[in-house]
Amino acid sequence: MSESAKTGILAALAAVTALAAWSTTTRNFTTLESNASARVNQVLFEKFTDPLDAASLKIVKYDTDSEQYDEFEVAKDGKTGVWTLPSNENYPADANKQMSEAANLFVGLKVLNVASEKRDDQKLFGVLEPDKKKEAEGGDGVGTLVQLRNAKGDSLVDLIIGKEDSQDPKKRFVRVPSEDVIYVAEVNTAPLSTDFKQWIEADLLKLSANDIETLGIRNYSLQPTSQNSLELVPKYDADITYNVRDAKWNAKSLTVYPERRPTPKTIDDSEELNTNKLNDMKSALDNLRIVNVARKPAGVAADLKGQQLGDETKVALQRRGFFAQKNPSSDAYEIFSMSGDLQVTLKDGVQYLLRFGKGAGASFEPTDADESSEEGEKKVSLNRFLMVTTRVDDSKFPEPELQRVPETVEELKALEAAKKAALDPKPAPVEPTPPADSTPAEPKPQEPKTEEPKPEESKTEEPKTEPAAPPTNASAQTAKSTLRLVSFQDPTPAQPAPAVQEPVKELTDEEWKERLEAEKERINKENQRKIDLRKDRYETAKKRVAELNARFADWYYIVSDSEFQKLKIELEDLITKKGVGLPNAPGSGLPGGLPGGLPGLNIPGLPQQ
Repeated sequence: MSESAKTGILAALAAVTALAAWSTTTRNFTTLESNASARVNQVLFEKFTDPLDAASLKIVKYDTDSEQYDEFEVAKDGKTGVWTLPSNENYPADANKQMSEAANLFVGLKVLNVASEKRDDQKLFGVLEPDKKKEAEGGDGVGTLVQLRNAKGDSLVDLIIGKEDSQDPKKRFVRVPSEDVIYVAEVNTAPLSTDFKQWIEADLLKLSANDIETLGIRNYSLQPTSQNSLELVPKYDADITYNVRDAKWNAKSLTVYPERRPTPKTIDDSEELNTNKLNDMKSALDNLRIVNVARKPAGVAADLKGQQLGDETKVALQRRGFFAQKNPSSDAYEIFSMSGDLQVTLKDGVQYLLRFGKGAGASFEPTDADESSEEGEKKVSLNRFLMVTTRVDDSKFPEPELQRVPETVEELKALEAAKKAALDPKPAPVEPTPPADSTPAEPKPQEPKTEEPKPEESKTEEPKTEPAAPPTNASAQTAKSTLRLVSFQDPTPAQPAPAVQEPVKELTDEEWKERLEAEKERINKENQRKIDLRKDRYETAKKRVAELNARFADWYYIVSDSEFQKLKIELEDLITKKGVGLPNAPGSGLPGGLPGGLPGLNIPGLPQQ
């Protein structure tokens, strides 16, 4: 075959190939365009019809505050039906309501319009898919990826939510990750929060401010020494009780440590406890919020329950700012914290121990309303580790005062005589006092009246029934005085006259024995009632403590510095001048880092726990 022929054949093949490619491209573009337009007013996820089918939700977006990708996930355990947060070490979630609201956003979600079919427009409409590998490039044009799965792991929803439509803020640009087409749909993103606090039970401590009876403040710090250990530096201890009747705080005990020596401190007449600060602390305990959690290592959670701490457990605690020290007297471990403790005792005898540890990084929180900042602006907040445990306060359950049980008739008689003497003492004779408006000479005429015979008394009474003769001033005054004395001395109708009382019948020996047995039964029942009442209250408190400790055992909690400052009170803020309300003072801040793997503590003189 000649070269010209070969060239012609190749040219023809190239033309056919080009035509085929052109026709294929045109057909695909036309099909894509027709498919995109056909989806307008159609449901985007046709197979997702029941929000209860959603067993997990995953949200990935770029956080402009922290300049990194934020990944959040909530899932339901197929066996227990309990919601947890896999993105936060499977911490229990309170997700039923919010998960339902999030899933309902996508049931029946319709395409309202087609914004673009060009891949290059994805950044413009903010529907670029989040990619952690490109975190250094920033989040410009990156959307929020939302994925819903059923219990089997099958996809129910896979969508990237982008910017708002400038013409209608209720509408958003959205894109299915596997497609280039950008749609317009009406999506409310409020239920799609990645804020940890929004997905957990808000009431961490499960206590009411009205039930708080005593605050035990143990204000101390742990400082490193030259021997590569820690020394406890006490500042002050205080036990503050709240009197419900007076609505007032009282200092049960207050100890300061000048030169490390415990010294009782008194509040003088010109000072008083800072009621505002203590009330704020009480309210903060009722509304304590956490920003995150960290799971304790398995050994730490288990060992703390039995108070048997191994070396690995101690090191794990130290990394968070908690240090274990064995008490020589009891051979049990006590936990000390970088920033002191707070003991909170409730009316039912349950006592919380809040221990404040090291810093735990930073987070971004909305600015307070009184701070001058733009709306929606956030501030950096230093976080801190918090460890919570509970125990029963035995002082709230004193042994009941039991009544002595008589064993013999003589003991019963003695008990009854003592009881009668206590309940019915003989009243001392009372001399009637003359009325204030009588003269000193007036009582004299009444003295012979008691000694004169009865006819004389009748004479003095007769004028009372004769209205014809008006009395003189002197006789009227005497009559007035006499009437007052009679009114004062008259016995009440309920008091029987002594002469009417019958003598008490003496019981026989057999009757005394029967009475003894009946009294022993009554007293034993009453004593047992008191014992059972104390036992029931004590067992209720123990059960409550066990439930709470099971809740707290596996977790270090992380609180913001603003929450910590509400629970941390310095001595100069605790006591203030009378009538002067001090504003909440800033705390001492985060302590400096300590060398890791410290072997133990050097604590000369433990504060009262």
